[in-house]
Amino acid sequence: MATNLNNNSFRWYYASIYLGLALIFCSQYFTYQNVRDLSLNNERLNVTIGVLNQTANFELVTKDFQSNMRGFLITQKEDLLSENYNKKIQLIGISDTLFNLVRTDSIQTRRVRQLLSISSDIVSYTQDIITIHRVMGADSAFNKIKEGEDARLNKQLNAKINEIRDHENHNLNERRKLVASTQKNSVLFIFVTGVVGFFLTLLAIILLNRDKRKQRLLQKEIFEKERLVNQYLEAIPDGVMVINAQNEIVLLNQSGREILGIKSGKLETLSDEVTQIKLLDPTRYHVRFTAETLPVARALQGEKLIGNKIDLVKNNKIYHLETNVQPVIGLEGEITSAITVFRDITERANYEATLEKARTLAEKSVRVKDIFLSNVSHEIRTPLNAIIGFTNLLDSEVKDPKSLEYVGYIQYASKSLLELINDILDFSKIEAGQVHLDKTPVSIGELVHSISAIIDQRAVEKGISYQAVMPDNLPKIVSADKLRLTQILLNVCGNAVKFTETGSVKLLVEPVGTMLNGVQKIRFEVRDTGVGIPKDKIDEVFNRFVQATESTTRIFGGTGLGLSIVKSLVHLFDGTLNLQSELGKGTIFTMEFPFEVLQNVVLEETIDNKEISSDTISSLKVLAAEDNTLNQKLLKAIFERLDVPLTIVNNGQEALEKLAAEDFDVVLMDIQMPVMDGYTAIKAIRSSISKTIPIITMTAHAMVGEKEECLSIGANSYISKPFKESELIYTIAHLGNKENFETSHQSKKIIPPIQENMSDSILNLEYLAEITGGDNELRDELISLFENDSKVQLDAIHEASSLGDKEKLRLSIHKFRSSLFSVGLLSTANKYKELEAVLKQGIWENRYEQTLVNLRSESESGLVALKQL
Repeated sequence: MATNLNNNSFRWYYASIYLGLALIFCSQYFTYQNVRDLSLNNERLNVTIGVLNQTANFELVTKDFQSNMRGFLITQKEDLLSENYNKKIQLIGISDTLFNLVRTDSIQTRRVRQLLSISSDIVSYTQDIITIHRVMGADSAFNKIKEGEDARLNKQLNAKINEIRDHENHNLNERRKLVASTQKNSVLFIFVTGVVGFFLTLLAIILLNRDKRKQRLLQKEIFEKERLVNQYLEAIPDGVMVINAQNEIVLLNQSGREILGIKSGKLETLSDEVTQIKLLDPTRYHVRFTAETLPVARALQGEKLIGNKIDLVKNNKIYHLETNVQPVIGLEGEITSAITVFRDITERANYEATLEKARTLAEKSVRVKDIFLSNVSHEIRTPLNAIIGFTNLLDSEVKDPKSLEYVGYIQYASKSLLELINDILDFSKIEAGQVHLDKTPVSIGELVHSISAIIDQRAVEKGISYQAVMPDNLPKIVSADKLRLTQILLNVCGNAVKFTETGSVKLLVEPVGTMLNGVQKIRFEVRDTGVGIPKDKIDEVFNRFVQATESTTRIFGGTGLGLSIVKSLVHLFDGTLNLQSELGKGTIFTMEFPFEVLQNVVLEETIDNKEISSDTISSLKVLAAEDNTLNQKLLKAIFERLDVPLTIVNNGQEALEKLAAEDFDVVLMDIQMPVMDGYTAIKAIRSSISKTIPIITMTAHAMVGEKEECLSIGANSYISKPFKESELIYTIAHLGNKENFETSHQSKKIIPPIQENMSDSILNLEYLAEITGGDNELRDELISLFENDSKVQLDAIHEASSLGDKEKLRLSIHKFRSSLFSVGLLSTANKYKELEAVLKQGIWENRYEQTLVNLRSESESGLVALKQL
């Protein structure tokens, strides 16, 4: 019986729980329904109120719109029309709001559209009244109003607004009834909630007992997870140690024991650790760590330290450890403990040491390479200096045309070889990171003019046109490395001329954007109509030793280093380089540089070396230390021609002996010499002989830093071989006779030469004087040879044209063009070049026959002009 009672009680117990749960669910559902209905009613009520408010605003704004129109007609105040524009904007906003509010009500939506149509008619009518007032006058406007259209529209507007209001007022009454119903439901909800609360109390008691049971299960699960975590920590190959706020070690895994060499016993505190284990600080000359200085102890102060280095002495060997430590934060934000993870990095440290040795060896190799390039440069430049120097002397002394032609070939070959050496050395310096910009005040305009003088001459020789375009708003003075910027532009413009057979080359310079913080971006764009670059080669032409096509080197020459150097130098300027090209149509190089614009800066005045005559150095006594026989003879020839006393010695030791025995005004010192080099000799001169005698270093070395080193040990100036005679004379005059030199030249200023384009005239006298060096005898001899040869060549052209032999005609024209260049008939030569280009393309039309006749006549006229000279 008792058992049945207990069972019935047990069943009733569960029945009560189920009933309570059911009531709770029903109450929750009922509550949800009431809240949802109330929310919907409130939402609809808000919509209704919103429609009523917006309709009232719409009516008010429309009437204000009409009132402003009438006010304007009466007062003529334009402000009222401006206010009408704002009213139109308000009407649009109110219209959008109305549409959003009634979008679910199709009837109201239709009424709002009708309302907007009426409003649009009112606005249009108002605009018409204003237009009539402005065109026909106020009387016409008032007469228009008297017609009654305004009243009719207002009546329609009010009627439509009333329709909308009536509909919304009806909706408002319905929704109020719904709100009252919801309130009744809420009262019922409160009653049900009270009942449900009683059952929830019973349920809470039940859940409390259940939670106790779960807590016991959870405690068991925590113990199990702690056991797993301990296993994980023991499996980690790195050492893990945790200390509490009292510096007691609460955890040290097995890997940590093995790394530290603890075989038995237990470490209780950090003091025990530093006592039993020898830990050294490699950052403080291997001072032994204490319990307070260990990184893990510092973590208790809130520090998070990464990559700490500790040296461990174990078995009489030093092991390198790396540790990361951080504090452990409690629930209240306090530091409860600190954890450190450490590992043995001995093998890695040894590997890093090996890498450091390898890096040192690599740097040494780079220095060896630099020394090798320097030596190679010296060995090549030394004989090249003699070749160029003696060739220049021959050029001024030889009169025979054939010999002059051979001298020209030697000069051209020497120049090409020198450019090749400079490219290789420049690339080596850039690759080694030894090139740094030396920024000084620079005039962009003058720099472009000086470059254009060179490029224009090359273009004239090829028979193409060159043009430099600069706007008026270009900054006058900027901060830049003039030498490197000139190198970039000469390289790119030179390439453009080199790879253009017909057409033109144009250099465009312009500022980009506005100046920010005193920095202006300037764009340099080089356009040509040359051979172009294939699309698949555009990215590769900036690589070293790479040409656009395999035949480029064979046809045009070059090493493929120029654009690679340009790219590196542009990056040094923090600039950008862009290339666009189409094969057979031309290329566009675009470079943009950020330059600091300088205000109120006066450029330093420079002296044209060619203005210095030998008279300024004829009174000077010069000592030259040079070991190369050819260079000795070259210097001797130059100074004999200038009638300047020169003493030559073979090395630095002989220079010291001569200076000790005699007085000299200037010393020319080669750097690389046997017995005693130039560096040692300069130091000896400054320390024991003279601290004031001018010393000019002359060397074929061209490595970065050499000039600075020469100046730092006492040299006054630096000239690299092969040197220009004018540069040598200028430097000697400036240093050897400084006071007189500065007095006589202080007012002189170099003005960039402006090349006149002589292609419009038949005879270019400036070019003819340049190629003959001003030698009238040579000029007359060239004219005589041209007179004898031109008739034969013109007849050959005529014969090939008559026979229709295009290849023979092309060869004859090409040969005659060379003759025209040699006597300064550049314009005629360029016109023949156009015909040669046509023949290369295999095109020949009858109209070109008349061109040949005209050019023959022009050539004969040119000969007449030449003979008059």
